[in-house]
Amino acid sequence: MTPAIGQQTATEATTPKAAVVKICASCHGMELVTNTPRDYDAWHDTVQKMIDRGARGTQEEFGLVMDYLFQNMTPVDVNHSDADMLMGILHADEKTAQAIIARRTLRPFKDLAELEGSIQGLDKAVLDAKKRMIYFQ
Repeated sequence: MTPAIGQQTATEATTPKAAVVKICASCHGMELVTNTPRDYDAWHDTVQKMIDRGARGTQEEFGLVMDYLFQNMTPVDVNHSDADMLMGILHADEKTAQAIIARRTLRPFKDLAELEGSIQGLDKAVLDAKKRMIYFQ
């Protein structure tokens, strides 16, 4: 029998990706997750629907699922997102997020190349991996 939310299991997932694979992929393919970017609130609603339909895991695992979805499957508008959103999705530190905000206040970014060329401290590999989630409006 699978434990309900809040119960510990011997095979509890301890990383965000492991939690997504354990909880989400037990019912559907990971393509469904990776092909449907959503904002944080929409992901929260989706995870709640999964729980309502019988998804099983601990509170901690569902927290890890939300961490994964926020950091990897949530789009970010570089020209309008707050510092917390920039830090979480772009994996930027606070100083870098504030540099993005200061620069866009003067002149909004046009594209990823301009962001990379203008701001020190961004991880190019992270930006490249998330480029379909990063937009400039």
